[in-house]
Amino acid sequence: MNCQPWLIAIMEFKLIGAPIALYKEFETGAEKGVSAIRKILGINFQSLNLANCTQESANDKIYAKAKRIMNKYRSFFIGGDHSITYPILKAQTKPFDVFWFDAHPDLYDFYKHKFSHATVMRRILELHNCRTIYLIGNRAIEPEEKEFLKDTERVKRIHFNQIKRTHSRRYYITIDMDVLDPSEAPAVDHPVPRGLSMTQLITAIKQLKKGNLIGCDLVEVVPDNDSSGITEKNAATIIKTLLK
Repeated sequence: MNCQPWLIAIMEFKLIGAPIALYKEFETGAEKGVSAIRKILGINFQSLNLANCTQESANDKIYAKAKRIMNKYRSFFIGGDHSITYPILKAQTKPFDVFWFDAHPDLYDFYKHKFSHATVMRRILELHNCRTIYLIGNRAIEPEEKEFLKDTERVKRIHFNQIKRTHSRRYYITIDMDVLDPSEAPAVDHPVPRGLSMTQLITAIKQLKKGNLIGCDLVEVVPDNDSSGITEKNAATIIKTLLK
């Protein structure tokens, strides 16, 4: 039986759904992203029960799961909002870099909560083993975040075609779907014009050496914001590319 390459490669990964979105802009949010993406992929994978969780208790569950699987598999978490990335990387014990695809830098010190989706990069930079974060696709930055970036050399804003010039021995990939232009990913909480195209994003991902990858996440798919379904379809394509 012929099997698609991404289905073979998936054996190296543990796919986990993390449907959490506590500080959403609309009545329904990215907590529905996991089920929408699962349907497009056509495979079953475990989803954490984060219903009725606080941000702290959700973080604890995600951290515990990441900790349990990190020595056996590369983790691939599907959100949910961007807050999930912090507890995943908190579980890491060795130094790591992050390739961060996002329209926003998520560098607030506090936004509705200390560990919300808008503070997640700030919290990760507080982890002692986080070395460098490469920010790709950023085009919306607030004054507080701009000031923070002036005082750190650990966040480097780079163009998508500069990834091949980086030299990371151990890295994680996080993809917020709003890194894409709204024409290709309208179903996000905070769409920002002039984003990456799917072609550019896939090109960027393929520049990274798979052997150095420790894990991934993909976040911020809000299915109710798009009746066409293009966002979750593109999310599934990105996941398949990362798994190959």
